[in-house]
Amino acid sequence: MAGRYISRDFDARSTFSNFLPGVAGVFGKPIWAFYVNRGQALACFGVASKDFPLLEFQTANKAYQMTPYVGFRTFIVGERSGNKKKEGESFIMEPFSPENSKMSLDDDDESKPERTMYTGTNELEIVEEDDVHGVTTSVKYFVLPEETFGALVRTTTITNTGEDDLTFSALDGLAKMEPTGGKMQWGLKNIGRTLEGWMGVYHADDTLTLPFYRMSTEPGDTASVKIEKEGHYCISFIEGDYTLLPIVYDTDKVFGFSTTLSSPDGLNSKTIEEIVSSPQYGDAKTSAAFAAVQKMKLAPGESVTITSFYGRAAVVEDVPKIAKIVSKKGYAAKKYKRAKELMSELTASVETHTANHLFDGTIKQNYLDNSLRGGIPLILGDMDENSRSSNYDEDPRLKVYHVFSRIHGDLERDYNDFNIDPTYFSQGPGNYRDVAQNRRNDVVFNPRIGSFCIKQFLSFIQADGYEPLTVEAVAFIVNDINQASRITDVIADGEKSADIIMNILSGGVFRPGQLLQLFDQIGVKLRVSPERAVDEILAIAEETPMATFGQGYWSDHWDYYLDLIEAYTAIYPDGVEALMYDTELPYFFSTATVKPRSEKYVVDKTFDGKSEHVLQLDATEFDLDKVAEQEAFRSNKTGLIANDANWQRTGDQGKNGTMKSSAIAKLFLLGSIKYATRDAYGMGVEYEGGKPGWNDAMNGLNG
Repeated sequence: MAGRYISRDFDARSTFSNFLPGVAGVFGKPIWAFYVNRGQALACFGVASKDFPLLEFQTANKAYQMTPYVGFRTFIVGERSGNKKKEGESFIMEPFSPENSKMSLDDDDESKPERTMYTGTNELEIVEEDDVHGVTTSVKYFVLPEETFGALVRTTTITNTGEDDLTFSALDGLAKMEPTGGKMQWGLKNIGRTLEGWMGVYHADDTLTLPFYRMSTEPGDTASVKIEKEGHYCISFIEGDYTLLPIVYDTDKVFGFSTTLSSPDGLNSKTIEEIVSSPQYGDAKTSAAFAAVQKMKLAPGESVTITSFYGRAAVVEDVPKIAKIVSKKGYAAKKYKRAKELMSELTASVETHTANHLFDGTIKQNYLDNSLRGGIPLILGDMDENSRSSNYDEDPRLKVYHVFSRIHGDLERDYNDFNIDPTYFSQGPGNYRDVAQNRRNDVVFNPRIGSFCIKQFLSFIQADGYEPLTVEAVAFIVNDINQASRITDVIADGEKSADIIMNILSGGVFRPGQLLQLFDQIGVKLRVSPERAVDEILAIAEETPMATFGQGYWSDHWDYYLDLIEAYTAIYPDGVEALMYDTELPYFFSTATVKPRSEKYVVDKTFDGKSEHVLQLDATEFDLDKVAEQEAFRSNKTGLIANDANWQRTGDQGKNGTMKSSAIAKLFLLGSIKYATRDAYGMGVEYEGGKPGWNDAMNGLNG
């Protein structure tokens, strides 16, 4: 239990929500997962964003209500042999059922089970000790690390704590499993019944062990029909046996007419063995994903563990391949160990040892949480001893790339649409303020990144002194075709793969995860490791910061530049002068423009309608001339606008080169503009951009 937070009687406490980090390692594909202290904890999980759930995303208030019913469930149909002290008996029980929860922390009803939650940095475990039935149930969750596919791993251990033999059958898994079908979030919330018309459960073979949950086509009111090939899978087996278990996906077989899913009424009329052997129906409805355990016998003290993997596969033919990998002896235990090691590696910089273990754990968790919002920097392009002994500013081959970052969306902050790329080198976009705040000390913990963060964020300053809202991961581009040809000869295995790599490298901007995903999808063969291939390519590539306007211009973004500069100065005091005066940086170019006050100041009625007052409304607009300037960079080949369009240019319609100036000149311009936008009393900077400072809840103040 070391290194984990313990919450006893967790479901009798005030509600709370949290999340697994969604970190699968640099060479892993993450799953997002949120949990609450109700039912079996896991409230929702999926791939990439809310739009691609395996278990539908719910806001916190709904998750507290629904998790015990639509989430993970376990039904045990048991029979005790009896002994000299007690006669045998039959029973049906559901561990972690809200029907058997304690009413409060003071509830001393001995018939109620003891329930405990153990929370680690990259795992979650819940345990129920039921003395009435003599059964202890332990459920553990973690995100599969460092694998070519992503999955949520769940282990359910059932222990006979009674004094006689226990013979039982069980159903263990999800009460509701969403299929694939394009972006699902809006449809599930608004036309859920209609969507079910497309839903179906398919199979990788003639058994019930490899179900594949997908829609027939992606739903849409268009003339273009897209056949859905991707699907979700559930793979389960018993540790020590590793034979795949049959999956019960027909919810009617389990719950009967209990449409609330509150009780397994189907088990009152049929045994689990009868359900498995009878036909199931998974078309035109939302299905389940229960692993079926049939007639197992446990002596007193014996246990059995059901291990299940839930994830997404590109095609149904991939599911048997995944099953073969995950059902190997010791695989789940090895990956669980690695998942915990990953967190120790990521938080090693702040490892703390005091007499207060809670304090030590809080330091590591705080560092991890902030790292997930700003990302963890990697140094790529390390090619030889010279590069390994240099920093980002000293060797142009070295590139900095932040992984594991994402916007801080969760069950409580349901207004944020997080995104975590399901690729190697996974990351997602974040809000400007969040990313800047949480990269302020990057250079302190990782001195080799040098001035990277300063250059990135100062580049985002526009000519009007504002900054974009959404910061994306840095992208790379190879401009030297001769260098690309040289590197292709080094990394490609065969002429066909070499041609494909050359086409990719000459096709525009890319990120490491996208690059490796393309290699995998197209079938590129490498003669070196993926790590070496990425280093070789990025060593010859040029980096470009990436961002998007988002909405409005927040008034506080410029506050964080001094923090970045001060942190850099603490590590490289002799590098500040060259950074400020010798480094030329571009200006971000957005089509969104702040209106003059004559256009955004309007007279409106007060809230009671009795008088009038002046409001600032619709402070920004999209400048059509700027839109036309960006359109000139749209590619006839791809239909996409080139990245050059995101940077301020000189000349008529931006036909000349990118406008650049020294870092100190950008800061001087920024200071001058902010000084000019002070309020009439000179007390502070006006909210001219239509958005407030860090406190988004004050969005009415700028009006």
